[in-house]
Amino acid sequence: MKLKLRILSKEFKHIRVLISEAIFAFILVFLSLGNLDLKHSFGVFDKIGWAKDLGIYLQKKSYEAKLIKQIENTPSLVRENWELGLFYLDTENNPELAIQYFTKGFENDVTGNFPFQNKIFESHIRMGHDIFKLDELVFKFWENDYTLYSKIWNEKYDKALSYYNIAIGMENSSFNTDPRNGEFFILEGNLRLYANDYANAEESYKTCISLQSDREECFIGLALVKLRNSNNFPDSKFALDSEAFTLIQRSLETHEKGNNILSKHSLFEYWVHSPTYRRDQLKRIETLAAELSQKKSEIGLYDYVLGLSYYDQWKEALTPKMLKSFELAAKKEPDSLDYCIEYGFNYAYYEDSVKGTKLLEGCKEKFTPTYRLLSYLGDSYLLAGNYEKAREYHLEAENSEAYAQQKDMVVSHQNSYSIGRANLLLGNRNEGIKYLDLACNNGQGLVQACKRLEKEKE
Repeated sequence: MKLKLRILSKEFKHIRVLISEAIFAFILVFLSLGNLDLKHSFGVFDKIGWAKDLGIYLQKKSYEAKLIKQIENTPSLVRENWELGLFYLDTENNPELAIQYFTKGFENDVTGNFPFQNKIFESHIRMGHDIFKLDELVFKFWENDYTLYSKIWNEKYDKALSYYNIAIGMENSSFNTDPRNGEFFILEGNLRLYANDYANAEESYKTCISLQSDREECFIGLALVKLRNSNNFPDSKFALDSEAFTLIQRSLETHEKGNNILSKHSLFEYWVHSPTYRRDQLKRIETLAAELSQKKSEIGLYDYVLGLSYYDQWKEALTPKMLKSFELAAKKEPDSLDYCIEYGFNYAYYEDSVKGTKLLEGCKEKFTPTYRLLSYLGDSYLLAGNYEKAREYHLEAENSEAYAQQKDMVVSHQNSYSIGRANLLLGNRNEGIKYLDLACNNGQGLVQACKRLEKEKE
C-alpha cells in the first residue's frame, strides 16, 4: 500500500509543483497590488493568458485606486498627480484624463522639479494624433477619392486641430519643431494635395521633412505635389518633374532595406505624369509591377503604367500584353475613368472596333462624360465605320460649353481631323476640307491632316 502511494506521489509530483506555482503566483499578484510593475513574472500565470491578464488588470486597478485616494485626501500632492497622469497617458492611453492630473500637479508644483508643461503638451499632441489616425485612408493617399477623404477628414479635422492649437499656444511650445508632429503635417499635406492646393501642401510636406528628415511620406508627398503641379506650368514641367524624381530616388535609397512600398508606388505616379521617362524603363516597370501587384492587388495603377509602357514601344507581339494590362487596371479600379477609357479605346483600335466602342459607351453610362471620353468615342466610331456617330461625338466635344475648360490642343487637332474624315466619308467634301484645314492649322497641327488636305484640294 505504501509502495502504491509512493508511486502515485511520484506520478502526481508535477501537479504539486503546479499548485505551488499557482499559490506563489497569487501571492505575487496580491503583493503587487498598489504598485505598477507590468513586466513582473506571475509564474504559472504567464502560461495562462486570461490569468495573466487578470493579474495585470487587478494590479492596474489597485494602483489607480491608491493614487486617486491619496489625491482625494490631499489634492495638493505633486508626485501623485504626476504618477497618475503618466499612468493614464502611457499605460491607459487616455491623454484627456492625463491632462487633468498633469494640470493639477502643475498648479501645485512650486519646486519646478516636474516638467508638467512638456507632458501637457505631449498629451494634447497625442489627442490630436488619435483623432488623425485615418487607417482606412492610408492607400487613399493616391486614389483620388477626395469625397471620401474630405468626409472623414472634416469630421475629425477641427477637433484634432483644436488640440494642436492648444499645444502651440502653450508657453515655450515646440510644436513646429517637435519631430512627433510630423504625422500632423503629413495628414495636412495629404488633405491639401487632394484639394489641389499645391502651394500649401508643399509647405506642409517641407515642414514635415524639417521635423523628420527620413520620413518616407514627407518626401513622397512633396514629390507628388511637384508631379501634379507640373501640368499647370508647361514651361517648368521638366524642372518640376526632375525635382520630383530626385525626391523619389532619395526616398528609395534611404529606405532601401525597409518596406519602401510607398516610394516604389510613387515611381508609377512619376511614369504616368512624365511619359518621356518611362520609355526606356520597361524591364524595371515589369519587375516592380509584379512585386507591388502581389502586395496591393486592388490597385490598378501598376497595370495601367505597364499598359502605357507596352503602348510606348508598340509591337504587334506586345498588343495582347498591352490590352491585358489595361483590362486589369480597369477591373481592379472600376471607379477610374482614365483606366476605363484607355482599355476601351485601345481595344477598339487594336483588337475589335465594335466591342471597343461598346466598352467606351459603358464608360459614358457609368461616368459623367468628359471631353477626352467623347473624343475617344468619336474615334472609335470612326474605326467601326459609323461616321454619323463619330461626327456627332466629336462635334459635341468641340462645341459644347460644358467641355470648354477641358480642351487639349493635341486632342482638338485630332478631333478636327476625325470630323473632316467623317464628313469626307459621308460625302460632304466642303465640310471635310474645312475641318482638315483646322486640324492642319497652317502646318502647326497634324501632319496627316495636312497631307490629306493637300490631296483633297488637288
